[in-house]
Amino acid sequence: MQHHAGWQMTIEREKAVYHALNLFRADVSGMLRAEGWIVASSEAEARTLIARSHAAMDLAGASMLATVPLPWPSPPTFYDTNDFTRAFQEFVDTYGVPRYKEINPAPFTAVTFPFLFGMMYGDIGHGTCILLFGLYLFLSDSVNSKDEMTRGIYTARYMLTMMGASAIYVGAVYNDCFSLALALFDSTYRWQGAQDGLSGRVASGVSANMTASYGTASNVYPFGVDPAWHVSENELLFFNSMKMKTAVIFGVVQMTLGILLKGINALYFGEYAVFFLEFLPMLVFDCCLFVYMVILIFAKWAIDWNQRQLMGTCTHNMTYDGRPCTSTALLKDKCALKYGGDSGGCAPPNLINQLINIALNPGAVDEPMYPGQGSTQSVLLAIAFLCVPTLLFGKPMYSYFEKHNAHDGAAGNSGEHSVSEEFIHQCIETIEFVLGMVSNTASYLRLWALSLAHSELAQVFWKKIILAAVGANNGIFVFASYSIFAVPRAPESCAP
Repeated sequence: MQHHAGWQMTIEREKAVYHALNLFRADVSGMLRAEGWIVASSEAEARTLIARSHAAMDLAGASMLATVPLPWPSPPTFYDTNDFTRAFQEFVDTYGVPRYKEINPAPFTAVTFPFLFGMMYGDIGHGTCILLFGLYLFLSDSVNSKDEMTRGIYTARYMLTMMGASAIYVGAVYNDCFSLALALFDSTYRWQGAQDGLSGRVASGVSANMTASYGTASNVYPFGVDPAWHVSENELLFFNSMKMKTAVIFGVVQMTLGILLKGINALYFGEYAVFFLEFLPMLVFDCCLFVYMVILIFAKWAIDWNQRQLMGTCTHNMTYDGRPCTSTALLKDKCALKYGGDSGGCAPPNLINQLINIALNPGAVDEPMYPGQGSTQSVLLAIAFLCVPTLLFGKPMYSYFEKHNAHDGAAGNSGEHSVSEEFIHQCIETIEFVLGMVSNTASYLRLWALSLAHSELAQVFWKKIILAAVGANNGIFVFASYSIFAVPRAPESCAP
């Protein structure tokens, strides 16, 4: 049994040799011939190995390596990977392998995948645990490199390390460490009963006031989320809105990047029909609906809604722009902006309702953010709808006229058959693209949902287990809990 592993390797090697020989076919003079592909950079190494084998067996010219004359079939795709890119390449290949000389999405995945993981698992403490585990895999890789059972984990050590680093960074942006806020900087909010910004205890329902004017540099927290939001009564509402919008922004950016890669591939291969009749309609459709949605998100973040709401008030029976008014007047009549809708532009909109109404109620905007928003959205919707028939019929019609001009009547039946197949293929691709843009945008909301679930479960763990362990007056539990969770904390209740 002590030589079992060696014999097994020998037998498997011989089986592999016979399997390769079975792929050959008989040629002249009893020679065996086979055609295959070899990486261009490895051709010299292959010739050296053949010459070395001949020298070892004292057989000159027993085998040879020659280039097959053109034309060649479509070559297979090969990517030269290293320890860093191997895990990401295998991850991408599970979804599909790009054709020969297409842009490899694995390098982009090496950046986006760990960061998207950090968005849904953003926590400084838990991210540090993943990072330390990845570093441990680096240090122990030489010891366990021959362990086949765990080799897959060691292959992903770079991925795990980057995922941990991304979770730490995004956790710092969320200001979240084991479900607790870190008071690394002085808060930009003050409330009655607090001392030195975040020290002290305040009563429930007390409103917090900003320490500087809205929009000034002094009113901006140095990095990440102000810890005051973690202890506010509207904490869940604030973080839900922020994380949901952030997930949509990064999702649209990644989908747009995928469309741009399609256009670059089309230009590289000289497929101008694909570029003009597939790529451009896809890009225009994406920009008219989904990129526009991202622009609305940034616009809502950038507008000073305190000032706009002031422009919709009625003080001393006078509006902001000096018109007479009453306290019972509608907001759209009091608003000085006169953007239309129910608010006139003086109230922050519900973006979800706006985006739904773009398709279900074109031209109607209840809470506009800029003048002419309704007509602008109607034009964008019309352009997006025109992109769908262009994407559906453009390439098949182009192929039909191209084949009609290139072939005579004798080849007409086969040409019509190929065009009909291309039309069916284009129908499937169009439906997949349009529905995929909508469903994928909704799928990116899972980043927000998983981040919410993670933070809420961490809070339950803190309140129900850690605090209970501390309250049990057990020295070991108290020491362990304090060591992990003893971080600067904000007051327990406020309402920014």
